Amino acid sequence: MTGPGRGRRTAGLFAPAAGSRPAVVAGLGNGVAISVLLLAGVAAGNAAAGAWAALGAYVTAFTNKGGPRGPRTRHLLVAAVVNAAMFWVGVWTIPLVPLTGLVLAVLVFLASMGSAVHPVLERLGTMPATALLVAAGSTTAGVDMEYATLLVLAGGLWYAAATAVLTPPARLRDVLAHVAQPYRLVGRHLTALGPASSTPPDASASTIRPDAPGDRARPPRTAPGAARRRSAADPAPPHVTVGTVHPDTTDALRRAEGATRELRGPRGDEHLADLTDPLVRHAATLADLTTALAATGPPPPAVRAPYAMLTDAVGRQLCRLADVLTRRRQVTDSTGGDPVPGLGPLEEACDRMRAEMPAGAHTYPEMARAGRQRRLLERITATLAEARAEARTLALLAATPLSAPPARPVRLDGARLRDAMTLRSGAFRHALRATVVSGAVFALVHWAALPHGEWAVLAVLRVMRPQYAVTRERVAQRVIGNVVGGTCAAVLIAAVHEPAALSLILFVVITVGFTLRPVNYAFWVVFGTPLVLLIGDVSHPGSWLDAAFRIAMTLLGTAAALVGSRLLWPSWEHPRLDTETTHARQACAAYLDTTLRSLSHDGPGDDSDPGPDVRRARTTAEKALAQAAATSRHAHREPGHDRAALDRAATTVDALTTLNLLVAALATHRTPRTARIPALAAYTDNAGPALADASPEVSRRHADALTDALDVMSLHLEELHVRRHEELATGRTGDTPARAAIRENGPVVELLQAIAAVVDDARARPRQETTAPGP
Repeated sequence: MTGPGRGRRTAGLFAPAAGSRPAVVAGLGNGVAISVLLLAGVAAGNAAAGAWAALGAYVTAFTNKGGPRGPRTRHLLVAAVVNAAMFWVGVWTIPLVPLTGLVLAVLVFLASMGSAVHPVLERLGTMPATALLVAAGSTTAGVDMEYATLLVLAGGLWYAAATAVLTPPARLRDVLAHVAQPYRLVGRHLTALGPASSTPPDASASTIRPDAPGDRARPPRTAPGAARRRSAADPAPPHVTVGTVHPDTTDALRRAEGATRELRGPRGDEHLADLTDPLVRHAATLADLTTALAATGPPPPAVRAPYAMLTDAVGRQLCRLADVLTRRRQVTDSTGGDPVPGLGPLEEACDRMRAEMPAGAHTYPEMARAGRQRRLLERITATLAEARAEARTLALLAATPLSAPPARPVRLDGARLRDAMTLRSGAFRHALRATVVSGAVFALVHWAALPHGEWAVLAVLRVMRPQYAVTRERVAQRVIGNVVGGTCAAVLIAAVHEPAALSLILFVVITVGFTLRPVNYAFWVVFGTPLVLLIGDVSHPGSWLDAAFRIAMTLLGTAAALVGSRLLWPSWEHPRLDTETTHARQACAAYLDTTLRSLSHDGPGDDSDPGPDVRRARTTAEKALAQAAATSRHAHREPGHDRAALDRAATTVDALTTLNLLVAALATHRTPRTARIPALAAYTDNAGPALADASPEVSRRHADALTDALDVMSLHLEELHVRRHEELATGRTGDTPARAAIRENGPVVELLQAIAAVVDDARARPRQETTAPGP
């Protein structure tokens, strides 16, 4: 691994999690609710008591999984009682180490099985085991542990009550926070199009190079099959750039759809759902139009400046619209009074191009591209205007309360539990693995009498996950965060000896730590390590060497977790990669086929609404592709995999990601004239099978048929360009049938060419023989 490669991987460990931004506010509330107990202890003259109560609130806070306030508060009260009970068990069983180990094994196994046994266990997680270990490691301090148990219980109950009070009742603004995020992301991507258009795309962009005859001044006629015989020495056709729109937009749109879907359930009403659904549809339309705009490539030099100004202005307006949806104060105008950006300068630049073209100042393809970009920006600004009006209405209704959904009965599912208690179950294998490793580490640290050995067991519980790749990532995050946070804690322990001062420092550490916890686990470890160390130092002051011992125990525990994940009943991802990739390819093929058939439908249609069938196919394709991408990511971090197979799968996933963006752009060009493109029916009949068919020979035949259909389309488009040049030579500058056909069908043919190229990259290939070892 090269230096830059290591740097990128390390930076990736601290990358923000998708959708974490709204959770930051809840994290801030958690931090305040916990750290207040420390300040109360200082004010009462008993900082140690405040530290024990804060510890109880701390372990209870980790069971806070969100949800409606009522059910969540009940779950937190149960967690406070269970955690305190396990703390008490740890106090009384530590003289009998085998009994403590047995209780720990039971708690770890149940936590690892989680919802397979009961949903409450999933919410409790490993926090009861954590409370047991903390008590077992604290009984040597010579403090009254029965009194500490009561304080831990009081802290947990306080946290449950405080979060119930601090959490406002569910209101429409909670839904609008999710709806706003895709607008913000699309706005940023649209703003980035302006500066990006002034320079050619670099090699890191997600680009493809279709055969685009419409971008040549006078394209020569192409013989049938010429696309198959194009050599590497031929001039490279223009880029079609689709990498500008980030996949995070897709995730944000799905979260927005999920949030608005709940409004049609028990917690909402039909009126609010009718208001929010159009806003989500407009966000999806804007995302697709932005993708289509990126696919046109950089603007011609003559319109570059107004194009950049307009995309930047529209992008900023979309970000302001998102601010309106998430702002808690009353608003009188959806964007502070700023008007929707106009197209005037861009239209004037396009008119100048049209007037100067007969003199040879510009080529017709450049003018056609500028016109296409202008029309897409017209649709974007029109959609923005509609979304602003809807956002204004919804912002005024943001305080509308939402009723809590009815509580659903929860009971033990015996049949599901029996199915899960086999080695075929990934959850069962993970539970066995976590139980064995944590038990072995617990036995080792007690047999060797290692100081602060409970931290080694806690490290196992925190980093071990069902997938080896995820465990490996969390090991790296915990080691880095523990070394950084532990070093800072050691300095503070050595320098600060006053419990009151430590409590004030802890107030800041807890608040910042819980605020950043939803953003990334690594951030939490950096702040969480000194948090626990300093809480312990407040309750029973020690030496800064304690921090060093605890760092060493963390290294021991994470090493044991990594070895155990690899050797004990591992659940490898790379054997599933072919299956996941094939499923993603078939789902994307179905999305492509459904979209093409919607283009072939000769009807008025609605450009902004591709139809329910297309939406369902797109959602299915995106889910399958996300699963394949996650499997590919995990498989690359596993030992013993077939590197060539993983590279092929990664290439396929990347190609399918590009394909979905191109298909989304294609759907924005649906018009009645589209159905009359020559050979579109043949293209439609062969595109999906060329991608989805598992037989390379059959897939190749469909790909050849695609090439033949594209040759027909290319000849048709070239003939239209020739006819349009002849019209311009005779002074016919009006909207003739040839000009209308080029305007409406040109971008469709170019996108179909781009899609065919990507389909060829994503098709099933014959597997090469390999001798790579298995896991």
